[in-house]
Amino acid sequence: MCAGIVSGASMRTLIALVLAVVLLGGCRAPETPSETLSLKLAVNDIYCTDTACECVHYVAARTYPETQELLKEQYGIDLQFDYYIEPYNLGKAILSGEYDGVLCKPWTALMLEKQAGTDFDRIVDVLDPENNRWLKGLVVVMASSDILTLDDLQGKAIVIGQSDAYEKHYAPRRLFKSKGIGFEKVGMNASCIESLGELMDGEVDAAVVSDYALTAGCAVDFASPEDFRIIGETEGIPLTSVLLDAKKVPATDRVRLQEAFLALTAGGVPESMLSRGFVDAAAWQPIEIE
Repeated sequence: MCAGIVSGASMRTLIALVLAVVLLGGCRAPETPSETLSLKLAVNDIYCTDTACECVHYVAARTYPETQELLKEQYGIDLQFDYYIEPYNLGKAILSGEYDGVLCKPWTALMLEKQAGTDFDRIVDVLDPENNRWLKGLVVVMASSDILTLDDLQGKAIVIGQSDAYEKHYAPRRLFKSKGIGFEKVGMNASCIESLGELMDGEVDAAVVSDYALTAGCAVDFASPEDFRIIGETEGIPLTSVLLDAKKVPATDRVRLQEAFLALTAGGVPESMLSRGFVDAAAWQPIEIE
């Protein structure tokens, strides 16, 4: 046999070796990228111990360090968090231009895009302890009130949220406009506690509060959910999202972080997240910034 011709047995051995390499390669877990992706995020999460306001203090047990460590170890992504309790201070942080993105109520960031010169891309939504991603505004009256429907609010007095709280301000305004409901007086408060206080004191006939206000905080310190009656609710908007500034973070890196969040969720996030973790960002584009 000529030296340049491989024998049948040798050929079978060679094929077996090639197949083994291919099969083993196909089963190998993805390698952590050699280059670490470092991103600095400003954080305001109502369920996080580091940022929760007094309204939800007794359910705010979420912590992020374990999740951050897993992202770094498994996916080569180093997320550096700075925490802000007050949305006002978070806004100042966004305007400072020192962050690559935010983890917060998306409206808090989106409403500042023009002023901050940012272009935020929502890459994932963060689930709450009930594994819910949505936030609504609730129209509430006292349980003893003779107001039974939204139509009964015609010509009455109501208090809503300020313009930095989409679910308590823009969403209810659109709801009332769609139903042709006008008011004798429309007040605005920064917190649900203030609005519920005015309602309980008889200063207004109804109040619009965030949907977690009656059960996760705010009212529970001085009232019970049974003291109020819900007569309407607004459209749902995302509660908490991770947004990256497309002007600072390239699309490839935004996709890399998104995929890491979703893969981490599929494998099971730490219990410290209080939920199943992260989901694809739901479509939401507030018309106020179009």
